[in-house]
Amino acid sequence: MPTSIKTTSQKHPATFYILLFWQFWWAFSFYGLWSLLPVYLNKYLQLSEATSFAIFGGYTALGAGLLFIGGWIADNYLGAKRNLVIGTAFQSIGYFLVAFSAVNKTTLPLFLGLGFVVIGRATASTCPPVVLASAYDGKDDPRLDGAFTYLYMVNNVGSFTTMLVIPPIASSISMTLAFALCGAGMAINVIGLILMRGPMRKAGSAPDLKPAGARKLGTFTGGALLAVGVATYLLTNLPLAQTLMAVSAIAICVLIVRHMRQESPADRKRMIVGMILMLQALVFFVLYNQMPTSLNFFAINNVQPYVFGFEIDPVQYQSLNPFWIILISPLLAKIYSYLGERNKDLSMPGKYALGMFICAIAFGSAGISKYFADENGMVSAFWIFTPNFFFAIGELLISALGMSVVAKLFPVHMRAFTFGAWNMTLALASIAGAWVAGFSSSEGSNITPMDSLQLYGDYFIILGVVTAVIALLIAFMVPKLNRFMEHRDEEPRKNDNSHGEPVPA
Repeated sequence: MPTSIKTTSQKHPATFYILLFWQFWWAFSFYGLWSLLPVYLNKYLQLSEATSFAIFGGYTALGAGLLFIGGWIADNYLGAKRNLVIGTAFQSIGYFLVAFSAVNKTTLPLFLGLGFVVIGRATASTCPPVVLASAYDGKDDPRLDGAFTYLYMVNNVGSFTTMLVIPPIASSISMTLAFALCGAGMAINVIGLILMRGPMRKAGSAPDLKPAGARKLGTFTGGALLAVGVATYLLTNLPLAQTLMAVSAIAICVLIVRHMRQESPADRKRMIVGMILMLQALVFFVLYNQMPTSLNFFAINNVQPYVFGFEIDPVQYQSLNPFWIILISPLLAKIYSYLGERNKDLSMPGKYALGMFICAIAFGSAGISKYFADENGMVSAFWIFTPNFFFAIGELLISALGMSVVAKLFPVHMRAFTFGAWNMTLALASIAGAWVAGFSSSEGSNITPMDSLQLYGDYFIILGVVTAVIALLIAFMVPKLNRFMEHRDEEPRKNDNSHGEPVPA
C-alpha cells in the first residue's frame, strides 16, 4: 500500500500527456480562427463590421450552446473517446473548408466549414475532462487537480502561440495558409489520438468500454453531418438562430425554477445564488467577446503597431490576454492560498464583484486612451497592454470559477443539466457581445483615425461605467448571497436522490 501511494503521487498516466498534446493543438486551431474570423469577414469579404461581428457571435454561440448535447451523447451513447476523435476530425475538415473559401473569397465553403467546426466542437470539447478524470484513481486522486491546472495552462499556451503566429501569416502571406494551418493542427490531433489508442484504452466514459459497432457509428456520423447542414443554415439565417437560442434559454430557466421548488430551503437559496452569478457571468462574457471584435478593431485602427521598437501585426495584440493569464495565474493561486490559510479569502460572490470592478477598470483604461493620442489619432501599445492586463485578472476571478458555481451551488442530481445551462450562458453572451460590439463600428469613407478613436473611447467608457454599476449592485448583494450560501437545513432532505458525478464541460 505505501508503494502504491508513492507511485500515485509522483506519476501521471499516459492519457494526461496525450490530452495535453491534444489541448495545445485544439487551442492553436480554435483561437487561430477565433482571432482572424471577424477580420476576414470585414477586411477580406468586405462585410460591414456589424455584420462581421454578428456572424462571429452566431458561430461562437452555436458551438457553446450545443456542448451539452455533445456531452450527453458522449456519456450515454457513443463514449467520450470516440466523440473526441470524430469531433476533432470534423473540426479539421471545417478549418480546411474555411481555408478553401479564402482562395476565391466564396461564402458557401466558409459557412459549411464553420458548420463543421461548430458540430465538431460540440461533439469533442466536453470530452477531454471526462477522459482525463477517468485515467486517475477516483475523484480523490491528489494528482487530478494538478492535471486540470496543467490542461488549463496548456490551453492558454496554445492560444498565446497561435495569436502570435497566425495573424502575421494571414496578413503577409495569405489567409488561406493561416486557416489551413488551423486545419493541420486538428489533423495532427486526429492522427495522435488514433496512434495513441493503446495507452488510452482504459480511459473514457462507460460506452467506450463496449464495442460501438458499424451501425451505431454510422448513425452518429449521419446525424452529425445532418447537424452540420442545420448549423450551416442557421449561420446564414442569424435571426432564426438567435430566436432558437433565446427560446432555449427561457426553457432552461423555467426548468431550473421548477426543479428549485422541489429542493430543500437551503438548496433553493444556493441555487438562487448560482443563478444570480450565472447572470453576472453572462455580462462578463459579453465583455469577453469584445476582445476579438471591438478591442481588436480598436487595435487595428488606432493603436501603433510597435512593441519595444518592433513592428507587429495589430491583430497579434489579442495574444496579450493569454499572455497575462499565463503570468498572473500562479500569482493569484498563491494569493488565494495565503488568504485561505488565514480564513480571509473572498467568497465566490465577492470574487465575482471584484472581478467585475476590475473589468470596469480595463474598459475605462481603454476609453481614456483617446486623451493620449498623437496628431494622427494613434495611441501607444500601452493602451492595449493595460486593458488586457486588467481584463485577465477579471477573467481569472470570474470565468475560471464558472464551473465551481455549478459544482458547488446546484444539487448533484441536476448538475449535468446546469452545466448545459452554463454553456447556454456562453452562447447568449456571444450573441449579445456581438450585438453590443456593433455599436463600436467606425466604418465609412470619411471616417478618420481621430473620428474612430473618439468613437472607441466613448464606447469603452460607457462599457466601463455600466460594468462598474453592475459590480456595485453585486457588491451590495454579497452579504446576503453569502448568507444564502451558508444556510443549512435543520433536517436532512428526505427526497434526495442524488447520484453520480457532475458532467465536466
